[in-house]
Amino acid sequence: MIEKTIMISEELYPNLGMNSVAKDLFEEINKSEIKKYIIDFTNVVFMSRSFTQEYLFQKLKTEKEIEEINVPENIQKMFDVISKDFL
Repeated sequence: MIEKTIMISEELYPNLGMNSVAKDLFEEINKSEIKKYIIDFTNVVFMSRSFTQEYLFQKLKTEKEIEEINVPENIQKMFDVISKDFL
């Protein structure tokens, strides 16, 4: 299986604030022929609630396999809190 790693702090921003950025990220992912993406959160220092909600929403909608790696503790806590909204 072909996969691609996205260094989110380099390809987007180290401060992830706007939900439109998450939507744009998944628009690019969904256009691709690549089936698996590894999203590397190295050097991400902030992720807003709105970005997190959109990221998780888009992740649920996509047919691509998405795996997060190197998620800082504060970012993981945001994922944990927001993911409860999707249960």
